[in-house]
Amino acid sequence: MSLIALGISHQTAPVAVRERLAFTPEIIDQALLGLRAIPGVNGGTILSTCNRTEVYVSGKQPITRAVIDWWHDWHQLRPGQFREHVYILEHNACILHLIKVTAGMDSMVIGEPQVAGQVKQAWQAAHDNGILDSVLDRMFQHAFAAAKRIRHETGIGHNPVTLPFAALRLARQIFGEIKPLKALLVGAGEMIEECAVHFHEASLSGMTIANRSLVRAEALASRFQAGTCGLQALPDQLRNSDLVIACTASRQPLLTREMFSEALRARRRRPIFALDLSVPRNIDPQAHSLEDLYLYTIDDLHAIVESNQRERIRALDKAMQIAESESLTFERWLRLQAASSTLKHLRSRAQSQRDLLLDQARQDLARGMDPEAVIQRLGHRLVNRLLHEPSIRLRQAAENSDEALLEAARYYFLEGWK
Repeated sequence: MSLIALGISHQTAPVAVRERLAFTPEIIDQALLGLRAIPGVNGGTILSTCNRTEVYVSGKQPITRAVIDWWHDWHQLRPGQFREHVYILEHNACILHLIKVTAGMDSMVIGEPQVAGQVKQAWQAAHDNGILDSVLDRMFQHAFAAAKRIRHETGIGHNPVTLPFAALRLARQIFGEIKPLKALLVGAGEMIEECAVHFHEASLSGMTIANRSLVRAEALASRFQAGTCGLQALPDQLRNSDLVIACTASRQPLLTREMFSEALRARRRRPIFALDLSVPRNIDPQAHSLEDLYLYTIDDLHAIVESNQRERIRALDKAMQIAESESLTFERWLRLQAASSTLKHLRSRAQSQRDLLLDQARQDLARGMDPEAVIQRLGHRLVNRLLHEPSIRLRQAAENSDEALLEAARYYFLEGWK
């Protein structure tokens, strides 16, 4: 049995290449059917995220080239066009890599939790399309358990290491439960978009996007069922906002001390968590002195993120030890499966010969032959049938001076019978 992972990631290819080889959700089912049709593929799974696309396959013959060619052909690329970006991992390296990916050890942000869910979705899609054979299924199940152990026994997933994650963690420290909260996002750029993604996933009760251009605000808000407003409405919006994130290109503060002071008074001193991710700052630094306003700047959050990132990096060594140990455990299971298959085949052949010779013995007895002679003949024939092929192989090994095979035969056939 051969296990292979073929892939590209943020470590091997720029986004311009990754997007050419990616599988979008709407075509993943069709792609899995195409993968299953490749001769020699017993099972397959496709994992495709913004940072990686990986194809995991199992088979009983060399299939690497065929899968790479299929991958390129599927995306209407010439054969081998992006071959230099593709990594190939086989056997133990394949399962070790899957464990690292699932545990967030191979992510752009070390220890990110989302990738485990993405791997499970890939496994589920393969299962639903009937392309998940028993070996590949067992490998993914083992990776899920190993990743869970890594996250439980190490600090690789502790503390946020992105600005939106850090913001959410701080909000939880201030408010406790965050689902009832409402957020005001000032701006419509990439950082605000990332915050909107994470805030939406956190199921906040409401979110409003304020921007100078309402068209851009509405385009972003439509993805998250959020409200919109212009910058002139900021004073009114502050009164109803528990979380305020600002990130625009404005050279002057958009949110003044007076705005926050009035908002806090209207809120009857219910606190506001404000995060200014802008340079120059969008929130008047003087607002920091207001009671019940928890104001942080991008430097404050960067310090938290960098400290947490160092902690996760320190946890990588222990995580790698666990990953390697778990990959060896799976490899032992795989070898046992291979041995079990061989033993089943050997036993089946022996039983087939036995049944054949028993039928002959019964016929001899039915013809009136002496039972003792029939038994002697049966035993002689059975020994000859079972030892014929091994005897030929051993003679050939002796003629070729194959000492390794001869020593293995002595170990299995002589030492085992003592």
